[in-house]
Amino acid sequence: MLVSMIILGILALMIIVGLGRPILRDLKMNWIVPLVFFVAVIGLNFIPVISLGAFSFSIGTLVFYLGIFIMFFIFSRLSSSITAMALGLIAGGLIYASTRISYLTGNEYFATTNWVYALVTGILMFAITRNGKYSFLASSIALLLSNMLVQIGSDTISLNYNFGWTMLASGVAFTLHAVSFLIMEKWIPKTNMKESRLAHMFESGRLED
Repeated sequence: MLVSMIILGILALMIIVGLGRPILRDLKMNWIVPLVFFVAVIGLNFIPVISLGAFSFSIGTLVFYLGIFIMFFIFSRLSSSITAMALGLIAGGLIYASTRISYLTGNEYFATTNWVYALVTGILMFAITRNGKYSFLASSIALLLSNMLVQIGSDTISLNYNFGWTMLASGVAFTLHAVSFLIMEKWIPKTNMKESRLAHMFESGRLED
């Protein structure tokens, strides 16, 4: 949980100092909304874990995942939302398949979700969607699904399970989009036409609302 708190704090700081501007553009939200969202998730996760039957969760973690699902369809084109969600579900399924193969072959480290899966997922979602909003959301969905699936057979299925890796995946997608936007905006227009065409190609491959 400490990892998730740190990453949420970094994302909130990026929004405050303006580095999250490309994400805000894709979210079509004022900066205060995602900032309050991240801070609320951090604060609510200090409330003790709640257990309901076979499930357990922290309020902050539940709010984060509910917020993710809601943001898929706020200011969104339905086709883009469905595509991004499908990408997240497919990625989550592939992660789970990788964990099962690793388990069967005796590779215990990769038999559950870890930072490697999270890092690769964040990079891939950014590369495929070229959209800050959808890469962030799809990465979160992918790790949510895989985290839930690897707990099948356990006495309790926890939303908090490896939540730090969920935040790492979405945080990587968030940061890559912010950095790539700054590169395209600040550097490429100042160079030659070939690179400017590259900037156009980057934009045209995005999932758009």
